[in-house]
Amino acid sequence: MNPRLSLMLAVSSLVLATPAFAAEEEGLTPEKVAAIQRDEAAAQAKVNADFGNRKPSEMSNAERGQSIRDQQKESAKVMEKHGVSAKDYATFTARMTPEDNQRVANEAKRLDDKAKAEKEAEAKKRKGDGEVHIQQGFSDADPVELESEEDAEPVVDVDSSLETAPTAPSAPVVEIGEAAGTPTKSGGRKSSKSSRRGK
Repeated sequence: MNPRLSLMLAVSSLVLATPAFAAEEEGLTPEKVAAIQRDEAAAQAKVNADFGNRKPSEMSNAERGQSIRDQQKESAKVMEKHGVSAKDYATFTARMTPEDNQRVANEAKRLDDKAKAEKEAEAKKRKGDGEVHIQQGFSDADPVELESEEDAEPVVDVDSSLETAPTAPSAPVVEIGEAAGTPTKSGGRKSSKSSRRGK
């Protein structure tokens, strides 16, 4: 190989690699690219939902144009949020190596797992621990505070009649069985008719 050609290849590789290093110094890394891609996908999904998740072929020309403008606006907001220009982002992503692409994929997976864990924690927090405490009654051992004021000592009033009386004294007494009396058959008409015939 010609030494002059090898020198030119070495210099060109340094020149081409410089923008990627400069972009990384400015804050663009494969990990940040993954975060940008995630935010961009969420923004695009929001715009698609606004248009009913229809395909472009199912939209009118005006709707399709508005959808494209909204997507571009959301994409610009994402770039602004991350402090990156669209040109630097495009340049950096175009020059990423396979190792950088792997770092992006790993970071995207980590972000997905983190979001999923946060969502599960939030659902668990809303749901509670799943245990329901059932109290069997009121007593000094297990009191229930019905009303309380801020910075006040808790006061529990326990009605003594609730603890000692198993049945209320004013309840009516009901007799069951023979003492209450069972209805018996009375003679009725048939017996009176047959007694007349016999006479």
